[in-house]
Amino acid sequence: MAIIINSFFIIYSVNIVSVLSSAIIIDCEIGDIDVVIPCPIDRTQWALPSILQWYRSNNSYTKPIASQFDNYPVHIDDIYRNKYSLLSNGSLKIENVQLNDNDTFECRLILIDRGLLDVKNKNFITLRVNEQPYFIKLSNSLQIVSHYSTVNFICQIYGVPVPIVKWYKIIEKNKQHTSKDENLALLVTDSQQFTLRNVDDRMAGKYRCVGKNRLGTTQNDFQLLIRGSIYWRRFPESQTVKINDSVILKCEGESSEKLQYQWLKDDLPFLDTISSRDRIQTYSDGVLSIHNIEPSDHGFYVCIINTLNSASVRSKPAVITVKYPPMPSRGHREKNLTFIRGSIGICPCLLDAYPSIQSVSWYRNGESIRIEPKGGAYSITSEYGLVIKSVEIDDSGEYFCRAQNSEGFGHDGRPFYLETKEPIKFILKPKSIYHVNERDKLILPCVALGNPQPMIKWFKNSIELSEIHENLTLESIDKTDHGVYICQASNEHTTTNITTLITVENSTPQAPHNINYKQISSNLFVSWEPGYDGGRFQHFIIWHRMLHKTKRTWNQTRVLPDNTTEFTLFDLKLKQPYELTIVGENYFGLGTFTPIITIQLNQTQDLSIDYLYHSNTTSLSRPLSPRNLHLYQSGLNLYITWDHPHLIESSVNVAYYVILWRSTILFNNQQSQQSIVLHHPMRSYILRNMKQSKYIIQVVAYSNQGTYSLPVQSQITIRFNAIIAYSGSSGLLIMLLCILILLTISAISFCLYCAFKYYYHRRSYITDLDCDSKWKCWCLPHIRYKLGDCSHVKADRYHASLLKSNDVQTTPLYKSQNRIMHHTATDPIQLPSPQESCTDSTISLAKVTTIPRCRDSIISNTIVTPQLKRISLCIDNPNSVVGSTMTFAANDETKMTSFFEPILANNISPIPYADMDNRKTGSRLPLEAVPEINELDVANSRYSFDPSILSTLPNSHYSRTVQPSPVLITFDSSTLKFRT
Repeated sequence: MAIIINSFFIIYSVNIVSVLSSAIIIDCEIGDIDVVIPCPIDRTQWALPSILQWYRSNNSYTKPIASQFDNYPVHIDDIYRNKYSLLSNGSLKIENVQLNDNDTFECRLILIDRGLLDVKNKNFITLRVNEQPYFIKLSNSLQIVSHYSTVNFICQIYGVPVPIVKWYKIIEKNKQHTSKDENLALLVTDSQQFTLRNVDDRMAGKYRCVGKNRLGTTQNDFQLLIRGSIYWRRFPESQTVKINDSVILKCEGESSEKLQYQWLKDDLPFLDTISSRDRIQTYSDGVLSIHNIEPSDHGFYVCIINTLNSASVRSKPAVITVKYPPMPSRGHREKNLTFIRGSIGICPCLLDAYPSIQSVSWYRNGESIRIEPKGGAYSITSEYGLVIKSVEIDDSGEYFCRAQNSEGFGHDGRPFYLETKEPIKFILKPKSIYHVNERDKLILPCVALGNPQPMIKWFKNSIELSEIHENLTLESIDKTDHGVYICQASNEHTTTNITTLITVENSTPQAPHNINYKQISSNLFVSWEPGYDGGRFQHFIIWHRMLHKTKRTWNQTRVLPDNTTEFTLFDLKLKQPYELTIVGENYFGLGTFTPIITIQLNQTQDLSIDYLYHSNTTSLSRPLSPRNLHLYQSGLNLYITWDHPHLIESSVNVAYYVILWRSTILFNNQQSQQSIVLHHPMRSYILRNMKQSKYIIQVVAYSNQGTYSLPVQSQITIRFNAIIAYSGSSGLLIMLLCILILLTISAISFCLYCAFKYYYHRRSYITDLDCDSKWKCWCLPHIRYKLGDCSHVKADRYHASLLKSNDVQTTPLYKSQNRIMHHTATDPIQLPSPQESCTDSTISLAKVTTIPRCRDSIISNTIVTPQLKRISLCIDNPNSVVGSTMTFAANDETKMTSFFEPILANNISPIPYADMDNRKTGSRLPLEAVPEINELDVANSRYSFDPSILSTLPNSHYSRTVQPSPVLITFDSSTLKFRT
């Protein structure tokens, strides 16, 4: 059966698409002459009479269109009589196929058995009449809508098979409407309607609907315009013309409103740029015509289209290129030149040409200048200027240039005059380099001569220093004075510079500059240029902190290796602002900080702020952190130990360790932080002479590339006891401890001694003192008069009066055996005049007594006391001693406390005689204690003592016994109280 069907397909050009069991589809086209629909029933297999019938689905298979009983003639329905026929094999033949033949046909076999009809088989065959796509409904090809409205494009296409409909946006490469310059952007597939909502100018343009089946393709273009908008149909084109030719430029647009055209040349209104307005014409349809082209017509031309509602569009620029031979430039005028002898001079050739100049010649005073290609005195620049390598006096004269291009020779350049002058000379100039220290004084000389006289200016690092006309004086050099200084001498013809460098040595570094940074994920890459290092090797420290309502502590990150000028800060928080500054440090300490910059870390990618760029990936590898950080204190030292990272787990080798420590003690509202760099493989360090405080210790591992690990941190509190506070050896501490113990024992023993002595002798001493005074007067009797005032103390046992000689007779106790005898020396002492001398008299001993505020000395009951040499005594106290050697005698065995003490001559000052007279006539004064020898300070006395006085006295080396003067030593008996 398949062979038979294929033969029919070949004969009648019928294509069987598919066979599905008993269903067959046959494709054909309108106008096909003969189409055979086969009936796949073999009537020979049944011996009974049979009827073969054909039905169509358009009549619901109720009325046969063709019938045949056995081999009897075929019966065709009247409607199809001239079109359908039945072949001998039962196939249905259709002639001149039309669209109404498109239907499903049924081939049915009926057997007749004893008068009964038995339908044995039914077969359905579909005849599909194919047709090329064609439009059955289209919307308007031009759609004009308002902004932000909705527009529908309808494109209904019919065809057999059913065509596939696609929608495209036409993107034109240019505006010349050639299909080769179109690009199609697919928008929608298999839809006969296309809708645009919220349209704007970006959606305006051309759209295309395309329907396609296997028999063909059909399409239609739609134009969408926004009401009031302008769209281009034609742009002006660039052209190249020769001088004196003509050129025409065209531009065309479309809009829903009336259009107006305007032309610009080099972004200026066209009529304002053309030298001769009669050479140009413009038309209302956008055409521009220029006649008699000149070189000035070369430029960029732009067409602008306007509407009545002030909407406008601007075309792409069209370039008009004008070819012309060399001609003098209209925008430049030759000026006379002045060159300095010995310098390089360049004479410009002010000629314009297109194409560019191919050759040029120079003339001086009408004669051609020979240009040698190598080593000559003259050469030509790329812009055809004349170069004089060393200007001399002979180079003065009139110059002009002549050039040629592909258009030929044009006009010569305008002539100009060249004049030669003498150069500026420096009489005094600075050295090339100065090495100075801070607070030094430096004078940079700079004096120049020239014609006319040049003006002097000074520049530091390209910045002019004001109000300096010759020598530059730096009074007290600071490290900021480091830099390059330029002395510039200039007049109206030339300028000459001389440069010197000042290096300020032995100073802290200057601030880095040109700081750049970019964000890499949560890290920040920072780079900078180093400042002057102060004459010593420097390294850098990056200070950064997160901005907060309350200022936070600065984080200090050491930059390693030391000579690097770029570094990456890790583990910063995104969406947070940071402050950052960089400082250099050398042997002399920290330098100047850079200005603080604020950086905002971003969360999204490809977002830039200033120099900051964010990327989500990083290729930086970091070392692992140190392990097992331990801190322990020994005396004033702090020992720090740690372990290396696991080498197996880390792919980055450790090159350095940085130890950072800071105290919780604030300095200038900041915690002072210090650091030390150790080279791998060190893993311990000792911090010496630590202060008493709480410390935070961090250890960070660094690689050779400058990446660093997460810090490992620990805290420790340093405390000292009383002994450790003294920083010394243990032997010294033991010695100090022993001394303290001995002093304690001595103090306790002394106190016990004083208490015992006071208790034992409490009945023999003063009783009217308070406890403190009693202790002073008792325990320290030899300095009692220094420690307290005892003048108010009452006498406890005895009282004595020393009387004048005229009072002795009335004294009850006066007896001859109680007199103090005096002895006269062999050689009498020559005394002063009688009116100025003192009269010796007898001192009467009234009682043996204890005198308050007086230094005690015990006089034994011997008859004769050691002799005292006669001397003169003068102090501020009116009670003074003047007398010769005295001998005291007593008949009773009562002890006496006396105020007399041996006084050396070299510690005594003489008493004026006038003062003696006053003492003679004065009233009796209370006896005051005689100070010790060391208290007779000459500097505190009103008079000075000259030891030479003794040498003037004859026989002063002999001693004699005399009575003391009764005038100078007295008691006021009213101050004494007898004990009853």
